[in-house]
Amino acid sequence: MSICENVSDKLKKTVHTKMEEDKKKFVTFRQNPNIDFLFGYFKGMEIPTKQDAYKPNDVVEIDENGAETILKEFYQRKPEKASIQNFKNFIKELTADRFKEKDRIKMPDKVQVSLSFSIKEKRFFEVDVDNLSKTVLDSLNGIAFDDDRQVTSLIVDKHIHKMKVNGILIAITKLTEKRKGLQYKWDE
Repeated sequence: MSICENVSDKLKKTVHTKMEEDKKKFVTFRQNPNIDFLFGYFKGMEIPTKQDAYKPNDVVEIDENGAETILKEFYQRKPEKASIQNFKNFIKELTADRFKEKDRIKMPDKVQVSLSFSIKEKRFFEVDVDNLSKTVLDSLNGIAFDDDRQVTSLIVDKHIHKMKVNGILIAITKLTEKRKGLQYKWDE
């Protein structure tokens, strides 16, 4: 089930997640007023990464005396899967109602993105948070913002949800002199 809301909508949100075929659970949350757009999905598709496209491969080096040395840290590209493109199409459908041309954050405006990934336990230890983020940011190009080069602040976490489901919450804010997004201050 997906959610997609704008900060100009009511701050109190009710999200429907289908728990069983005929039984629904309602979750209430409050959107931070420093966030322009908040959307995501629960119990949805696994987020693919380009990291998934490579597998480790041992390479043997043979010197002039015939001695073999196994070289580590070589990777071979797996056969191309459509999973990343399918994910991009899924994000495009998920955001179609919310992000019209007028809503897209245009260059050279700066953007803050917050991502919260819910990942099943096995995959949690297999995938890097930076690779998950890159897939999502690439998917939002031309939809939420012109290009992910505009992202000057990225806040990310991944966790194993207690229901053991895949999901993501995405928060996007156009940064201005007055709207600073979610701020973290360094001690001076």
